[in-house]
Amino acid sequence: MFFVSGLRCPKVLVNSILAVAVGMLSGCVSTPESHQHSAHNQAVATAAAADFELDGYYESLPSLGKKGYFVEQLAPEVYFFSTGIYNNLFFVTPEGVVITDPIKGKGKLLKQAIREVTSQPVRFMIYSHSHLDHIGDAYLFAGEGVQIVAQVETGKALRKYKDRNRPVPHINFGTNYTLSIGGISIELIYPGEGHGKGNSIIYIPSRKVLMYVDVATPKSVPFKNFAYTIDIASHTRGIEKALKLDFDVYVAGHLHRTGTRQEMEEVLAYHYASKEASIKAIKNVSYLKLRAKTKTKDIENLFGEYLTEVAEQCYQILKPEWKHRLMGFEAFTRGNCDIWISYHRTHKAP
Repeated sequence: MFFVSGLRCPKVLVNSILAVAVGMLSGCVSTPESHQHSAHNQAVATAAAADFELDGYYESLPSLGKKGYFVEQLAPEVYFFSTGIYNNLFFVTPEGVVITDPIKGKGKLLKQAIREVTSQPVRFMIYSHSHLDHIGDAYLFAGEGVQIVAQVETGKALRKYKDRNRPVPHINFGTNYTLSIGGISIELIYPGEGHGKGNSIIYIPSRKVLMYVDVATPKSVPFKNFAYTIDIASHTRGIEKALKLDFDVYVAGHLHRTGTRQEMEEVLAYHYASKEASIKAIKNVSYLKLRAKTKTKDIENLFGEYLTEVAEQCYQILKPEWKHRLMGFEAFTRGNCDIWISYHRTHKAP
C-alpha cells in the first residue's frame, strides 16, 4: 500500500495514476517534439514510482502553520498536543492542569497551547520516562505548587543525571499509581523493563485513552534497534500488557497523530514476525559456509559478516509483507533483526 496525497493506495493504483498523468502531459498530437516530451514524462513517472518503491508505506506530515503545533481534544478533559514529530497529552480539570512529557525545545509551545484552552494553572507533571528528548523542557513547568510524578527507576536515572532541565520527581511509584484530580483519574502503570527502565503507561480508563511512549508508533516499524531497548522480550510483553487495557485511542510520543487499538496490534504483530524471521534467518545462514568463502583473515570481521548476512536474510523474509504496511521499514528493519538475533544468541536460543 502507498500513501498519496492523504490516501493509502495500492501500488497498481499509483502506477495507473502516474500513467494517466503522463498521458495528460504528453498530449494527443504525435510529433517528434511530443514524443520527446512523452519520453521525458514517462521517465519522471518511472522515477516517481521508484521513489514509492524505495519508501514503501508512508504518511505525509501535516502543515503546522505559523504556530508550529496543533491541539486536538480527544475526550472531555483530555487534549492531544503535537509538533508533527513529537506529541503528548495534557488534562484540563476544574482543579488545575496535568501535563505529560514536556518535550525538549517545545515547552513554550506547550504553554501556549494550554493557555488557548484554559487559564487554570499546571498542578501536576507526569514523566513517561527519563529520556531527554521527551522531558527536556520540564524546568519550564517546575515550580511552587507543581508536583512531578514518575516511576521509581525514572527518578533514579534523573538523580544520576543531575540535569537541571529535568527536575527529579516528587512522587515516585513502583508498579501502579492513580492520580485523581478534578473528577478524572489517571492511572500510571509500569509494565517492566523494555524501552529503558521506568517507561510507564499513562492511562485514563474513563476516557479510553492511553499514552505509551517510544514503544509502538502507529503504522511504523519500531525505531532503530528497537530504540536501544534493554530487553526485547520484556519490550514486547509491555505492548501485550497495554493491549489488555480498554482503550480506543493511544499516544505513542511520536508521529503527527494518535493511534488506534488496531494499529498497536499491528505493531505487536511486527514484533512477532521479526522474531520469527530472525529465527528462520539464523537457521538459513551457515557460519561455516560463510567462513569457507570469505576473504577476510580478521575473525571479528568474519563474525561481523555473518551477523550482517543473518540480518539481511531476516530483512528479506519480512519485506514482502511489511514494507508496504509500516513506515520506516527500509531504515530500521535490519537493526530490529539485529536485536532479535542478539536475543537468540544471549538470552534464548531459537
